[in-house]
Amino acid sequence: MWLFYKVGSDVHVWKTWFITSSDRGFTWSTPAPLVNDDILPRGPVKNKLLLASNGAWIAPGSIESPERWRAFVDRSSDEGKHWSISFVPLEPDNAISGTNVALWDGIKKGRLWECCLENLLRWDGVIQPTLWESSPGHIHMLLRSTRGAIFRSDSIDYGATWSVARATSLPNNNSGIDLVSMQDGTLILALNPVNGNWGKRYPLSLIASQDNGESWLPLLDLESDHGEYSYPAIISEGGIVHITYTWNRKNIVYCRLQTV
Repeated sequence: MWLFYKVGSDVHVWKTWFITSSDRGFTWSTPAPLVNDDILPRGPVKNKLLLASNGAWIAPGSIESPERWRAFVDRSSDEGKHWSISFVPLEPDNAISGTNVALWDGIKKGRLWECCLENLLRWDGVIQPTLWESSPGHIHMLLRSTRGAIFRSDSIDYGATWSVARATSLPNNNSGIDLVSMQDGTLILALNPVNGNWGKRYPLSLIASQDNGESWLPLLDLESDHGEYSYPAIISEGGIVHITYTWNRKNIVYCRLQTV
């Protein structure tokens, strides 16, 4: 059993540490950094590791720097002893890249008082990926974003390289999501189905896909009252789905659902 956790005064400087247990959590190893001598917060950030069909561990991670948010995966082929990082490409915000040609022209010609693209894209990006594998080597992720929609990226080489992250039709309020792939290939996603950057965090809902995430149907609302219900985590055990989430930042709720 592995427990990954963050150490640091805030999200901009934290690092990933881990402990392990071989007796179902009764005793634990001495804490240690996941990756030594790296300024980046390596390893998983919110959601669970994916055990790929080739035995690799794939950890969904992200960076929340003051300049820009970036997503990545960390891959290990030796059960966590060594890790290799792969970043997820993301195009600049459409407000800059697609519709404001004058802004891009001003950057190129040095006419703007602020010509640093990173500063112009401050607080823009995607974080906190959730992963699944549809067939050997074909790994996919959905991501929390600042742009009002859940984003998606895909890999065909066990997470070594990734497609440019793109917006899906699913709304996102810049709040965490998580997904589980069931034994029959059905995907179940926990999310706040709300548009808008920093939008409201209710309801908290489950939706399902049977075509590898191309289309989705509603299942149920876990919470529908006014409040803040966020940071879901979801796993499956046969036909049983286990879910946890925060309740108004005061408590943690656990749900157990039978799907068959």
